[in-house]
Amino acid sequence: MNWRALEQALFDAARQALQTLLDEGGSPLYAAAFHASYREEEAVLSLPSLAANSLQALAEAAPDGGEESFSSVKWNPVDWHWDWEICEGEPFTRLDEQLQTYANRLGPRQWHAAERRFLVTVSRAARALGRHFSQHPGVAPGFVVFFHDFDGDIALAKRSMTRQQFEVNFPVELAIENTLRDVAALPVEEQVAFYVSRLGSWDGICGEDAERWLVAHGRPAQAALIEQLNTQEAPSTAARILGLAGIADAPVIQALRRQAIEANDPPTRDWSATALGYLEDFDWLMQQAPDMAVAGVCANFGSFRWQGVQPPVLNYAPVERLLDQRPELQTAVEESLGQAYGQIEPTAANVSEALRGLASPHVAIRRHAVKGLSNRSLEGDEAHRAVEGLGVAMGDVDEQVREEAGRGLEG
Repeated sequence: MNWRALEQALFDAARQALQTLLDEGGSPLYAAAFHASYREEEAVLSLPSLAANSLQALAEAAPDGGEESFSSVKWNPVDWHWDWEICEGEPFTRLDEQLQTYANRLGPRQWHAAERRFLVTVSRAARALGRHFSQHPGVAPGFVVFFHDFDGDIALAKRSMTRQQFEVNFPVELAIENTLRDVAALPVEEQVAFYVSRLGSWDGICGEDAERWLVAHGRPAQAALIEQLNTQEAPSTAARILGLAGIADAPVIQALRRQAIEANDPPTRDWSATALGYLEDFDWLMQQAPDMAVAGVCANFGSFRWQGVQPPVLNYAPVERLLDQRPELQTAVEESLGQAYGQIEPTAANVSEALRGLASPHVAIRRHAVKGLSNRSLEGDEAHRAVEGLGVAMGDVDEQVREEAGRGLEG
């Protein structure tokens, strides 16, 4: 893949589009952006469009001025006045063919590596474009060109601009950055109090940011989270964080057990049971009501578990124990595991457990295990072991297991 050629082609096409617009005069442009790059793993890395906006167009779209955060109309190219499909014809037809072939030739890891290089390439083209037009009389002071993508958000956009451009154009994000720096300098108890206070917030340092910090600092945050669990404000969020932090201390277990049984709202009861599953409180969970037992014992197979301090380690033993002790829960367990995220961390231990799961007498476990082994991210010895296991699973008595094994082998 000729990344330099792609960068130059993006720059040339965008420069021509902007130059034509600027030659027409009118209100100064304050920004341009590469955007609308659709990306799907092992399928496509689509080349971007180019958009631009002027101060006049912004005033017409947001006459009251509006807010200036990265998510506002001011910085969202979809809402801008000009938008061009610049990547049509040569040399883009040839470069796009090269890009798709390069990205999709060797499985998920290769695709993600190509995506990372693609993001760098587009960001470099945006930075060069911004430098090229920075002194043009048709652009406003602080004119900036960036790569806009909702997945990368402001962090991706910052790759395309100088520090000064960031500080001038993004006061909201700059304020967040400064607040994070100031909070980091506080004693840890005050940091905990600050992030707990942000749970449920949508602006500034939002609840998701606060959750990530509290999960990563589970030990010093433990007492405050238990207190939060016992209040009326975001108790279910506190339960989830306590579970994902992975510290199974007695006060945490006791508080979660109490909420799993006594909480008034279903989300708090559900998340408390799930958190107990994250913390492997299986003996207690197996004695509880059916919904709680299944939710807790199967919790480590769900997608939320990947947000924990440590990645989940595949372990079918608690599910097997639950099904052996309470066979009437088989349908509920099958439904829970069927909805669970199928991929596994590509480690030797996880592959070994998935291979063991293929021999389980419980069909729900075999169905989950075969999905876990149908993982194109596996490499080397683990990939060979997975292929052998999938071959054996082709003879399973369950049709779903056989079909998934076939898809896995094909992949």
